[in-house]
Amino acid sequence: MSKVLKRLVFCCIGMCLAGSVAHADGAIVIEGGMLIDVARPETVGEATLVIDNGRIIAVGAPDEIVIPAGATVIDASDRFVMPGIADMHNHLRTGMFRPGNDKPTILQDLLDWGVTTVMDPGVAEDTFAALRLTIDEDPDAFPRAFLVRGMFTTEDGWGDGYKPTTLAEAREFVREIKAAGSDGVKIMYDDMSWATTRPFAVLDRHIVAEIIAEAHRQNMKAFAHAPLQALAKQVLEDGIDCLVHGIIDEPVDAEFIELMQNSGACYISTLAMFQTNAGYGEWADRMAAFDLEDRLDPQALALFHKVPQGTPRLDNTAWAAERLPVLRANLFTVANAGIPVMIGTDTGIPGVLPGVATQLEMVMHAEAGLTPAAVLQAATANAARVMDREGEFGTLAVGAQADLLVLDADPRDDIGNIRRIRHVIRAGRVVR
Repeated sequence: MSKVLKRLVFCCIGMCLAGSVAHADGAIVIEGGMLIDVARPETVGEATLVIDNGRIIAVGAPDEIVIPAGATVIDASDRFVMPGIADMHNHLRTGMFRPGNDKPTILQDLLDWGVTTVMDPGVAEDTFAALRLTIDEDPDAFPRAFLVRGMFTTEDGWGDGYKPTTLAEAREFVREIKAAGSDGVKIMYDDMSWATTRPFAVLDRHIVAEIIAEAHRQNMKAFAHAPLQALAKQVLEDGIDCLVHGIIDEPVDAEFIELMQNSGACYISTLAMFQTNAGYGEWADRMAAFDLEDRLDPQALALFHKVPQGTPRLDNTAWAAERLPVLRANLFTVANAGIPVMIGTDTGIPGVLPGVATQLEMVMHAEAGLTPAAVLQAATANAARVMDREGEFGTLAVGAQADLLVLDADPRDDIGNIRRIRHVIRAGRVVR
């Protein structure tokens, strides 16, 4: 590789350094890896990174970096270095039919699969404070966690949560969520007709609009579960910030695309969750085949071959399975329209197992037609952009938190190489 291609910007926070770095105890050096940073496509070639106090303090061509005395050096020669993965729809449950609720343990398990940022859009009100407290005691021991407290629904609607019946009550609930430290609000706006022959009630649209408006007044993001195009258009008109499921019922039309573009809303397809409608056994086999390190429990996977599809209440999963091609095509259309796409799995839904589902979600994005660069963008930089944290994570830039992966193979050649993880570093700690 030429000297020109190898030469990278080499800076330190607040100043540029001429071929040297500040010496500090506990520094980590990632030496000689090939950088993959879709947030900064101008950054190409082999590089060495210096990490100190949890942040990237220097990036440069290997022959330009002076390794700090006493630093831990990780040889990344012939390997690939990229930001950690963000799963922005993950309920931190086991994915089994009797799910455990040990969210801190699941968070730590996700790190081993390369997931360094997570959003849980719907932490139960009675467990939210305890989870937040556990994470805050040592935040770098877990993925960066965005937590949304509870969700908004209605009487006889899908799920349980806040059920405002007036505009004033909607505003009061939003303020309560804000005071509790939530990173946003989640609105269930779905009759579930894609999965049941007996649709659920849907929250009143005027109340939905007021929830979104109050969330914005409180400087919070508003997320919507709205996988039916007609209902999704309504929340887009009302100012929603992100759709946390892809549109499954019909091909998205020009009006939908225009609403997405004008609003700046993001799109999370949750292909993994919808894919389980095609059969738990088939999905379990795919997870097992993808798991090169045999980390998944064979007995747990075997259970998915023994259970019927759907439930007495969700009795129309075959309808959803038939529309999986529509879901994939809609993701392709949305991404090609320049709409910010993020990776999200709805992990915790039966069959959607932590970690492996996130990696497979990236693979399925590629199968839907997204380029490797677009998939990596969805898995890294877009989450930081949507959450107003650009430069903080999702990049290997100087000053960013050191959340990164060292891979044995290039995910730009095959997104499936995302499973070939050699090291995971979270906030400057080597956790794998």
